[in-house]
Amino acid sequence: MDHKLKVVMLLLFFVAWQTGSAQQTLHLEENGLEAALERSKAEHKPVLLMCYASWCPHCAVMRKTVFTDPAVADFYNEHFICAAQDMEKGEGVELHQSLKIESYPTFIIFDSQGTTLYRMTGEFKAQQFISEGMYALQPEKQLPYLKQQFENDVSNADNCLRYLRALKKGGLDCSSMVKAYFATQNEKQLLTEMNWMIISNGITDINSREFQFVLSHQKEFAAITSPDRVERKIIYLVREMLNPLVMAKDTVNYFIKREPAAAIHLYQVDSLLFYFDILLSESTGNWKAYQKTSLTSVGTYDWNSYSRLIEIANVYLNRVSDTTAIAQAVKWTKRSLELQKEYGTCILGAKLDLKINNKQDAILMLKQGKSIAKKDGWDYTEGDKLLEELQKR
Repeated sequence: MDHKLKVVMLLLFFVAWQTGSAQQTLHLEENGLEAALERSKAEHKPVLLMCYASWCPHCAVMRKTVFTDPAVADFYNEHFICAAQDMEKGEGVELHQSLKIESYPTFIIFDSQGTTLYRMTGEFKAQQFISEGMYALQPEKQLPYLKQQFENDVSNADNCLRYLRALKKGGLDCSSMVKAYFATQNEKQLLTEMNWMIISNGITDINSREFQFVLSHQKEFAAITSPDRVERKIIYLVREMLNPLVMAKDTVNYFIKREPAAAIHLYQVDSLLFYFDILLSESTGNWKAYQKTSLTSVGTYDWNSYSRLIEIANVYLNRVSDTTAIAQAVKWTKRSLELQKEYGTCILGAKLDLKINNKQDAILMLKQGKSIAKKDGWDYTEGDKLLEELQKR
């Protein structure tokens, strides 16, 4: 074959390969939402807007593994005007507020007029992402239709649940529509499988009539769904209510909202409250409260957790001076060793013993630690140095 002809054929093959490769990737324009809507009007396709942040790992996974899937690329490039916007830059800062973006990535489907048709949040697998795109093209699964159906008969449980799930999928607030629905339901009507699903998916207020009804009818709801699901809902609601207050170190509102949670009297909830109490005391440096809470509750909630016992005992080593309290921390290290023999736990126990002048107990703890370290192949230099110092005293 002529050399020039070979070169031409290779060039043609390269161009064809590049064209084919380009079609195998979902193309997301970053020219702004308005530009995408203008294209939507001209091409008669809805807009898919990916709301992302540069630091979001889930966004990166979607770009790397999902958008490069040929089936995903073919489907979305054919049916949508695809765009993306960094929610922390330029136009994205304002859109973040107006579109009520709570997590990344959030995908929003708009019609050409800018009406939101569909929303979904999170990381998807390729086939799942295609399925969501197919749903988004069906009018009966779109938000305007579901909203209208719900408003046509607010007491209809099926319509309520469908609309509720669509809102939650898109990371949107559903509290007002759930409240409107339950306003049509008396207490006798609450105890149904459908209403359990609506409560489970849509109730977020621990003081609400519906949640209080669940608390007073746990056995009945457990028979409808399962005891485990009822407990999970209760624990989840308490966690979602109190965790932001702990993270914000908002002690005033924490203890106000803690009261109704404590009134539930469920072991798992009480255990969670103990964890939050400890965490809040530690983060605010309230060591008296930390000591009081741990002394009364470690034996109930953390007695079988060797890691938590060590964690709390470490705090006592560095922050607590009361000898009676430290003696209790020594017991926690011994209990931790019963659960799992670790060299570091022996070092911790020895240091606690020394803090209350229990030299002989400290020596025994260090010798036990050395034995564990030898068995496990660990370096026991720290323990040896401490043991040598003690034996010289």
